[in-house]
Amino acid sequence: MLQSRRGFLAGLGNLLTGAFIADAEAFVRETCRPLLTPPPEVRQTLYWYLPDGSDAPAMCLDASPHLPPPPTWREFLNLGFARLSNPATPENIEIWRQYYGAAPDELDLPMDAVTWQRDFDFLSGPRARAASLLAGIHFGEELDRFPHDRRPHIHLQAARIGNNHFTRWVTASDMLALSLLQARLIDLKRPIKIEQWKGNSGPASAGVPQRRGYLRGGEATDRLL
Repeated sequence: MLQSRRGFLAGLGNLLTGAFIADAEAFVRETCRPLLTPPPEVRQTLYWYLPDGSDAPAMCLDASPHLPPPPTWREFLNLGFARLSNPATPENIEIWRQYYGAAPDELDLPMDAVTWQRDFDFLSGPRARAASLLAGIHFGEELDRFPHDRRPHIHLQAARIGNNHFTRWVTASDMLALSLLQARLIDLKRPIKIEQWKGNSGPASAGVPQRRGYLRGGEATDRLL
């Protein structure tokens, strides 16, 4: 077992130290895989995978990155109520049914595929939820030892596709960044495990369109952790 991992498991301090970073760098060089220390508690799993044609790991939260078939309108609205912690009362269902333009007799039929894709890409899908989960997570001062242009980082990104379709996703710069992210989550006592997605590979380019970044005033910008 690596010395820095022994120190953490013995309760001697934070995991994300200079010693751990050195261990993680050596592990990645030898195996081409991230060094992922198991967290003491797991409530969520952050899966990583390499999109087709990319060497930057993309991440999804608790589920496959692939778009599932559209749910019924009623199921979709109930998911939205749960996300907003609102009760699924008949009044709320009626308000949101009208907002989405669904007919009363369509509530138990599959919803519109375009609306489902738009919600999946920006709000409810595993890639979008991974981006929300990691917002505000910072590695800390230990990364100051790296030159700025080679510093491991996490990209929170978003883009506009057409006039009213937005998508969000998150990628790591490399396998070392995944190693450091897991260590940082442990230090923050976040019960989140990072592991490789074992299913089919993710969508080509992780669903990433040409423009990347959070949209502020109509402009796209990247956010780094």
